[in-house]
Amino acid sequence: MASPVLHPARAAPSSGVAPAVLRFSDGIATASGAFASLCLVALLLLILAEVGAGLLGKLFPGFGGEITVAWEYGAYLMGAVFLFGAAAGLRAGTHIRVAILLARAGRGFTLVLELAATLIGLFVTGFLAWALVQFALRAWSSGRLSSGSLTPLWIPDAVLALGAILLAVQMATRLVRVLLGLPTEDESLKAGSVGE
Repeated sequence: MASPVLHPARAAPSSGVAPAVLRFSDGIATASGAFASLCLVALLLLILAEVGAGLLGKLFPGFGGEITVAWEYGAYLMGAVFLFGAAAGLRAGTHIRVAILLARAGRGFTLVLELAATLIGLFVTGFLAWALVQFALRAWSSGRLSSGSLTPLWIPDAVLALGAILLAVQMATRLVRVLLGLPTEDESLKAGSVGE
């Protein structure tokens, strides 16, 4: 459900630094959603390949019947889908919200609720981004490898850290939009429902 417009008369300013930053942030959200979609497709292909290998393993016992890195890479892809998709979803307004509370609140109280929720979200996503960056840096400096595929762990850790950073950036941009009285959600970024 779309968030209520805090100041319906105010439109996005057409010139200046703020609109350029907001447009750049929208571009990041779009790219983040596209990357999450690609990771989801890759995850689907990996699962199908694992199922196919299992079937071949039953038909031809010498084949082996499994892709040894499927679980590991599946977890990496799922983490990327979650974080990059969450960044895009925040801008699109597809996250679960307590809309009934916002519908009953007056405009001033709605602003307070939006500010409080966005500040809490910014704190949580900022901490998550910081923690994942530290995790990736430790994996890089120690040269740790995964036990299954011998993948350098800093690579998937860095991808997850980037997704968390993009989510935190979207949360910071949401705060700017709330403070400027601009709509926080972009309906054009939402995927169409089955009924549409």
